[in-house]
Amino acid sequence: MEKLHNVEQQRRVVLQWLPAHCGIPGNERADKLAKLGAQGDQTDNPVSFMEKKTLIKAVFRPQKRKDDYHLLTRHEQVVLMRLRTGHNRLNAHMSQKMKLVPSPTCSCGLEDQTTEHILQRCTILESLRKTVWPTAVSLHCKLYGGKEDLEKTASFVSLSGLTI
Repeated sequence: MEKLHNVEQQRRVVLQWLPAHCGIPGNERADKLAKLGAQGDQTDNPVSFMEKKTLIKAVFRPQKRKDDYHLLTRHEQVVLMRLRTGHNRLNAHMSQKMKLVPSPTCSCGLEDQTTEHILQRCTILESLRKTVWPTAVSLHCKLYGGKEDLEKTASFVSLSGLTI
């Protein structure tokens, strides 16, 4: 509005409404609603260019469908990600990578304590494993399966008492 006043000081300015939508029923209705809206109080609420750009992008951004992993609780996601990546508190990682425990071997004494070992073969966790998974389930399914599979894996780790 200030710029319009600046122009008005140098030239004669006339604002005129042109009935460009005449005779088109939907547009006639839109014009009436626009006029009705213009009669109310018009608040001055400036929006920066960046805000406008962000809002427009948000409207047209495709909605992401949450996969089963993202439907888990934050705690369950952390457990699964640590198991998947091997960056966890199991002896194999804590010994070989972090040098914080003397041996990578599991307390069952059979092999290194890895994700695969605790989820598939550890004799100490055998009865718990059979309770959670009464029939054989692949490691891939336990780590990358559907929501129910992933919840079972997180529950197994929690019930095992292991710190992942």
